[in-house]
Order: sequence, then structure tokens, then C-alpha cells
Amino acid sequence: MDSSLVARITAHARRHLTDPDLGPERIAVEHAISKRQLCAVLGRAGIRLEQWLIGERLEAACRLLASPRHAALPVSAVAARCGFTSPSHFTRRFREAYGATPSEWRRHRFRPAVPIAREDT
Repeated sequence: MDSSLVARITAHARRHLTDPDLGPERIAVEHAISKRQLCAVLGRAGIRLEQWLIGERLEAACRLLASPRHAALPVSAVAARCGFTSPSHFTRRFREAYGATPSEWRRHRFRPAVPIAREDT
């Protein structure tokens, strides 16, 4: 039963990642369980909810930052679209996870390939 509940919880959370109010209380209510039971079920599956949510949101942010379609979207808007309420918190978490700020990561991802000049001998 735990694996089924974990699958439903994670699917629900992924559908609502953009909602900055998504948290343990709300997820527990949506699944008619207590917050304590939610944490216990996820803990048995090796999931720490807050860290898992941040990881999922950061992955979504990477997709937006790498998308040429969203190249003009400010980093603060990417943060908001991914459920972060604070751009500075988003930037700090992003740097911790990827070793670069979102802006640095975006620049690196969009750097055009420069052909190497060859000398003919």
C-alpha cells in the first residue's frame, strides 16, 4: 500500500510543483492522511519531501533555462514558474545543486559552438 500511496503523492506533487503553497500540510490533506503519516510513508520510501520538492523544482527550472523558447524569461520569472517564492532562495539552491547561478548556467548552455580554425599545411 505504501508504494501506491507514494506514487500518488509524487504524481500529485509533480502536477502542482508550480504552486508555491505546495507543502506537507496541503499534500496530506489532499490524500486524506495526517502530516505525520505522510512523512512516515515517504520516509520509508527514502524521500525527504522538502528536499524532493526542491529537486523537482530545480529540474523544471533547468528545462526552462535551457529552452531557447524561454531565453528572454528573467531568472526571477523562471523561479516563480517553478514554485519558488523568493528569487534569492532559488538562486542559492540552484548554485548549491549545480555549482553555478541560474544566469551562469543559462549562459553556459546557450554558448554557441565556435569552430576551431585549422591551419592547412
